[in-house]
Amino acid sequence: MATSLSQTNSNTLEYGVMGSMLSIPANYNHSMIVFYSSQGINEGIKEWGQLMQREYTRTNQHRLNDLTINYLGYYTDNGAYYYYNTEKGINYEETVVNVRHQISLPFHYIQLDSWWYYKGIGDGVSQWTARPDIFPDGLQTVHRRLENIPLAAHNRYWAFDTVYKQNYSFVLDESNKKALPIGNDSFWIDLFSQAHDWGLVLYEQDWLDRQTIDFLPTRTDIDLGHQWLMSMGEAGEKIGMNIQYCMSLPRHILTALQIPRVTHARTSTDYAFHLHGKAQQWTIGISSMFADAMGLAPFKDVFWSTSFQPGSPYKPDAEEVLPEREILIATLSTGPVGPGDAINYTNVQRIMKCCREDGLILKPDLPLTMINRLASDWAFYNGVSQGELYSTRTTINDQTFHVIFASAMKQDYLVYPSMIGAQPGVIWSYDNSSVVSTFDDANPLNVSASKCHDLFICLWYVSPIIELEESTKYALLGEWNKWTAISHQRIISIDNQIINDIAIIDLQGAPGETVSIVVFHFTLQSVTVNCRMSTDIGRARLIVTTSSVVCA
Repeated sequence: MATSLSQTNSNTLEYGVMGSMLSIPANYNHSMIVFYSSQGINEGIKEWGQLMQREYTRTNQHRLNDLTINYLGYYTDNGAYYYYNTEKGINYEETVVNVRHQISLPFHYIQLDSWWYYKGIGDGVSQWTARPDIFPDGLQTVHRRLENIPLAAHNRYWAFDTVYKQNYSFVLDESNKKALPIGNDSFWIDLFSQAHDWGLVLYEQDWLDRQTIDFLPTRTDIDLGHQWLMSMGEAGEKIGMNIQYCMSLPRHILTALQIPRVTHARTSTDYAFHLHGKAQQWTIGISSMFADAMGLAPFKDVFWSTSFQPGSPYKPDAEEVLPEREILIATLSTGPVGPGDAINYTNVQRIMKCCREDGLILKPDLPLTMINRLASDWAFYNGVSQGELYSTRTTINDQTFHVIFASAMKQDYLVYPSMIGAQPGVIWSYDNSSVVSTFDDANPLNVSASKCHDLFICLWYVSPIIELEESTKYALLGEWNKWTAISHQRIISIDNQIINDIAIIDLQGAPGETVSIVVFHFTLQSVTVNCRMSTDIGRARLIVTTSSVVCA
C-alpha cells in the first residue's frame, strides 16, 4: 500500500516507496518480482498469480463458498433502477420488499447501496446505520420482511465528522475532510457484528481509490493503508463476513492476497456510465485477468435486462443497447450476477440463462478474458483495442470445453484451437446448436468485424470429440439455453467407457428441474434431450450409446 510502479513516456519503469512518505522505519523491507512466461499473456498472468498466492498462503475457500458469488442476487448501485430512486409514491423499505416479492427470480441476496446510511461532511459516511426516512422499521425488521434473505451493503469513505471518532481511533485529514479507522481497536469487529445481526453477509468497500488518493495520511504514513485493510479483513474473518472491493487500485488488489475474506472485486467502472453512452462498461477482459490471478472473482457490476426502463434516475434516453451481452459477461466472469431492473421491466427469461432453476449460477472454470492475440495487438496498435475477443473454459474428467466471445470488433480475426489452448473438436454458435462444424487448424473460426460489431454478440462453444468405437463418435454440446453450456454446477462427471461403447454423464440441478442437453452424435446428428432432475436430490443421468442418446 506504500509503494508504486509506473511507466514513463520513455518506457522506463519506476518503482519504490512513494516519495510522499514522511519516514521509513529501520529494517523496513519490500520486495519486487519480475515474472516471465513463454506461454502467453493469459497463462503468464495466471502463473504469476499462483506464485503470489503461494507466497502469501492465500486460500480461496471463502471465494468458492461465497453465496453472493455463487447465487443470483439483486443490486441497487449506480446503474440500477432503484439507485436513489424508489417506486412511485412509496419509500425505500416498501420498494425493497416489493422487489423481493414481485420479481419472479430466485434471488439469494439483495444489495443495499449508498442511499441507506447517514452522510456528513464531503458526502462521506458519518454513521453506517439505517436512516429512519429510508427504513422506518429498522434493518432488522426489514430483514424479517424480506423473509430473512441475506443482505450485501455498500460503504464509502469516512467523513471528517463521523460519529465513530468519539469512541474509536480514527486518523483525520482536515484538508480533505475525510477520516479513517486506524484499526488498533474493536471498531471493525463491532461494526460487522452489528451488521451481522440484520442479515449482512457481504460488506462492500467502495471508493477505495478516493480513500487512498484523497487522504493525506495514507500518502504520508507508510503503515496506515496496509493496517486499514488488514484490520477490516481480520474482523471479517472473525465475524464470518466476506468483503467486496470496489473502485480499487492495483495496490488494494495486491493487499487482498493477505486477506482471504476479500472474495471479489469490481473490474469495471459504474454501469450508469454505460447507460449514458459514456463507457463500454462490460469490457472487462483485461482487468479480470489481474483480479482472478490474485484470487478474486471479477465483478462486472449491475445490469439491466431490458433496454428501456422509464422512470429510472438517469437521463430520459438512458438505454441498455444489448442486455444479452451484459448478462452473459456477468455470468462468464465467474463473479456475482446482479440485475438491477425495475419490478415491471425485468426480463426473467433472459436473466435465467445464467442459472439453474434454484438460482445457482452456471460458471466456467475461469473468467472470460481477452485472448492473447488481441491483448498483444492492443500494444501494436498504439493502445487502441481492436475489439473484444475473449475466451474461457471448463474441464470435467480431463475433457476441456471452451467458450469464445466477440463483440465491438474493429477487424477480422481467424481463431485457431491453439490460440485458446484448445484441442481440435467441434464448434457451434449459441443461437443455433443444430449447426455443428469442425474446429481445427484446417478449419479455424472466422471472427468477422462486420458481424460481431458493437451492437451484436457472437458466442461460440467448442467441445472435444469422443470416439466410442471406430464408427461412432459424439460431442457433448451442453445446455443450449444457458450462457455456460458446460459447467460443474450442472455436470457432475463424464464417464466415457470406450470398451463398452457407452458414455455416462451424471447431471445435477434443482429437484424436479428439467434440463435441455444437446449432444452431437455423428450418426444421429444434433440430439436434444430433456432430462428431469429427481425430486429428492436433483440428479439425472444422460447415456450416450452407438445408437441412442437418452436420459435415465
